[in-house]
Amino acid sequence: MKTNLFGIAMLATAAATSAARATDYAAEVVSYDNSQSGSYNNPQVVLGRPSIDTQGDFSMFEDIVAVVPVFGPWRNTEIYRVGTGTSLVVKFDHPVLNDPLNPCRVDFIIFGNTIQSVGSGQYWRNGDPNLTFIQSTLVTAEPAIVSVSQDGQTWSTFVNGPFADDFAPTLGRIYDPANYDPLLENNLWWGSPTIPTYPLNPAFGPQNLLGLSVAQAAMRYGWSAGGTGFDLSNLDPPLAWMQYVRVQHPGTGLTPEIDAFADVAALAFPDFDCDSDIDHDDFVVLDRCLTGPNAGPPAAGCERADLDRDGDVDQSDFGMWQRCARGPGARADFNCMNGP
Repeated sequence: MKTNLFGIAMLATAAATSAARATDYAAEVVSYDNSQSGSYNNPQVVLGRPSIDTQGDFSMFEDIVAVVPVFGPWRNTEIYRVGTGTSLVVKFDHPVLNDPLNPCRVDFIIFGNTIQSVGSGQYWRNGDPNLTFIQSTLVTAEPAIVSVSQDGQTWSTFVNGPFADDFAPTLGRIYDPANYDPLLENNLWWGSPTIPTYPLNPAFGPQNLLGLSVAQAAMRYGWSAGGTGFDLSNLDPPLAWMQYVRVQHPGTGLTPEIDAFADVAALAFPDFDCDSDIDHDDFVVLDRCLTGPNAGPPAAGCERADLDRDGDVDQSDFGMWQRCARGPGARADFNCMNGP
C-alpha cells in the first residue's frame, strides 16, 4: 500500500507551524458528567484521531469495516454520549488558531457519529461501495451546542451553529481500490486513513451526496475525514485562538455522540475550495486573488493563494497551481508544489 504522502506533508507542515503542538487532536478531558450516558460513558474515547474502522451491526455483519458516510462509529469504545442536561469539556495541548491559512477558514473540526441515510429502505451492508447508492438527504444528526474558551472559564458560543454531531459524517479511509488495505476484512476498496485535519468545504451538504454511490461519495471527500467544521471568526466577537471546547446537550431531542476533536492544519495549497482536487474552480479563486509581482499583500481571504509565501499572488503562484492541477475528482498530491 502506498504511503499517504499528503497526510505526512500536512503533519510536517503543522509541526513546523507550531513547535508546541504535540498532537492535532484534543489531548485532555477537563470535565464531564456521564450519569446520563448509558454504556457510552467513557469520555477518554474522544481523545486522539476519529475512528478509522468500526465493527458491523450484528444484525447485518460482524466484520471490522471502514467508517463511511452511511455507516459511522457506534461502539462504546469509539464514541462518548453527551446525555441530557450534561456537557463535555476537552482541552488541546496548544492554542488552536484562527489562521487565515486554514483551508476554507475552518479552524477546528468535531467528529460525531452522524450518518447519511441510504434511503429507499436500503442499508449499508458493506461490500462493493460502487453498488450502493445514496437516495436520501436524511441525516441522523443529533446536534449539540459548541462553545470555546481560551482559559476554560470565559466561554464563547456558536449560538446559531454549527453544531457537534451534525453533518458531515465521518469517512475513515480514502476510496483507493488500487491500494486497498489487505488487513481489513472483505476489503478491496478502502486504502489509507483519511486526514482529519483537512476539512470539507463548509458549503458541502447532504444534497451533494444525493444520487452518488458510496464510492463516489468517498471520492467527493477526497483526503478529508469529514466532520463539522468551526470558524472562530463566526463568534461574536471573533476569537484569535482558543484551547478549550465544550459540547452541551441542547436540552431537547436525541443525545449527541462525540468521536474526536481536530485542529485544522494551516497550509498554503492550491485546493482553495477544499474538495481535495485541483482544477478550474481553484484557478478561478487564484485569478480573483492576483495582485501581480511585489504588489501584495493579498486581500483578506486570499492569503492561501500566496503559494510561495512571498507576500503577493503572481505568475509564480500560477505556476504552482499549474503544476498541481490534475482536474476534477483527481486527489491532489501535496508534493506537486515542489515540481515534477
